[in-house]
Amino acid sequence: MTPYRHALLLASVITAATGVTLGSVVSLAAQEQGRRFSDVELHDRFDANADGRLDRAERDLARKEAESRPPRRRRGGPARAEERPESPRPETIPDALKIDPDDLRQTPRHEGTGLYDRDVLHTIFLRFEADDWHDEMVAFHGTDVEVPATLLLDGRPIGEVGVSYRGNTSFDMPAKKSFGISIDAYDDDLRIDERRTLNLLNANGDQSMMREVLFSNIASDHIPAPEANFVRVVVNGTYLGVYGNVEQINKDFTKRHHDTRGGVRWKVPPDFSGGGALAYHGPDREEYADKYELKTGSAGPEDWDALIELCRILKETPDEEMEETLPKHLDVSEAIRFLALDNAFVDSDGYYSRGSDYYVYMDPDGIFHLIHYDNNETFGRGRRSGPGGRGGPDGRDAPGGRGGRGGPPQGLRPDGPPPGFEPGEPPADLDADRRGRNRSRDRGMGRGDRGRDRNQRPGGRGPGRGGPGRQGGGMTQAPLALADESDTRPVIARILAVDAWRAEYIETLRTIAENDLDWANLKPRIDAYRTLIEKDVIRDPFHGDRTGFRDALFGGEASIKAFAAERRRFLLDHPSLDPDRQKSSTSDSGSAGDSKAADRSSIR
Repeated sequence: MTPYRHALLLASVITAATGVTLGSVVSLAAQEQGRRFSDVELHDRFDANADGRLDRAERDLARKEAESRPPRRRRGGPARAEERPESPRPETIPDALKIDPDDLRQTPRHEGTGLYDRDVLHTIFLRFEADDWHDEMVAFHGTDVEVPATLLLDGRPIGEVGVSYRGNTSFDMPAKKSFGISIDAYDDDLRIDERRTLNLLNANGDQSMMREVLFSNIASDHIPAPEANFVRVVVNGTYLGVYGNVEQINKDFTKRHHDTRGGVRWKVPPDFSGGGALAYHGPDREEYADKYELKTGSAGPEDWDALIELCRILKETPDEEMEETLPKHLDVSEAIRFLALDNAFVDSDGYYSRGSDYYVYMDPDGIFHLIHYDNNETFGRGRRSGPGGRGGPDGRDAPGGRGGRGGPPQGLRPDGPPPGFEPGEPPADLDADRRGRNRSRDRGMGRGDRGRDRNQRPGGRGPGRGGPGRQGGGMTQAPLALADESDTRPVIARILAVDAWRAEYIETLRTIAENDLDWANLKPRIDAYRTLIEKDVIRDPFHGDRTGFRDALFGGEASIKAFAAERRRFLLDHPSLDPDRQKSSTSDSGSAGDSKAADRSSIR
């Protein structure tokens, strides 16, 4: 019996005995089902004096239990392997670079600047009370326990905050860990630039350090997107390098973009099945609770029902009624720009490739919005599965195909990336015409979102019909990829089925290719960041490679420059983006990797 059904059984008993309404208990049931996404809850159990924080003695007890637990199982994949031995930590090396917050030459004050100003390299200092802070945070990774530290920004004291390591693969593999910081962990009113959460990201596998930040900056010119820049991080006086500083998608984000802290947010975590792509799975809430991670503690059954109704509309509404019906539920123009960005920059952890790794936000008016997050696999960096097609009977001889239980997408090991590929290796420009946690209070990346970006490797349930069945995407992902995949990528298929929206999408994609992928426009962005961070990247104890840094920006086939040039050329040369061509071009319908589908019409 699943947790959800168990809670429903309890609901009937509670209702009979107490008169508590079934609806309120169903909400609890949905929250119980959502625990599959949540951190192991230790905080309240070990907070002996109930003061809302764990002192060192309480954390020591909690740590013993945390360390006694088996490795966490990734969503859709195997349990983690035994922890690999780490190289010496920077703080243990005698000649490690030390930075003094009181030394103005080392620590410019940057007064009058914002937290996310793109031309400023802030320095974030964390002071932990004990030298074993790293071991503590490793032990508590995947739990709701945060380690207290004093935070200083450019030498200015901010206050006491809660700190944790976040990430999945980005936690397992590199010595350089990403940080999640709850600014308001111990003071509900504490903020930095009106933010209560910091995400300091390690750019796992990205020698350029820039993909996540660059994409967020570019996306923000088109749609609501997280603000992002770079910071230096210093812990207990030791320099730990340059990190991406990426805004959390929480109430602060919705206030900035939608002028409200209301509404409901869901995170769609990495999942090779593509089940969280707003596909319709029937009216049962349980079918959605394990695909969409609820981030709003006050949400109720009616909010889940609204999400399910959007999925039903995408599935069942006739094409001739879609143009009138869908805008009552989804910001279509915004969704078109969301899809065009995902396609143009070939996000191998995005809606096209996985049907996951994005946020769904329902505003107080009941209109849904799609938001990018976890964008370090853009600019062609990834070699994970791209969009598949309908495929053959067993899904092996053609892209996509009907998947099943038990196996990862073809070409991927159950416990890792494709053979011969490790993080940081150059991307493969795959031919797409050949191949197809949350505590109840909403604390952002604090005790809610942090530690669960789940860049997991595939495993468990295999891809579903038409889902990611083979490596695909890449430089030659077609402009109208997945235009007929209404079952697996309904947002793409149903929007492109409406002539006016299809034309808007084509024009948006062409504009992005012409402008945002133009090296004349992209190079100044990169040069500004390179000038800002290169000296500190070279001194990064986990990076320290000027050649690798520059090559990833300007070098060979794996560089951002090479990707932009080749992707732009492919898109602008593609017949479906030809402004003189009829809007109903049939040359690239179907999947990103199904050349046979490319010869048939996608117009309904």
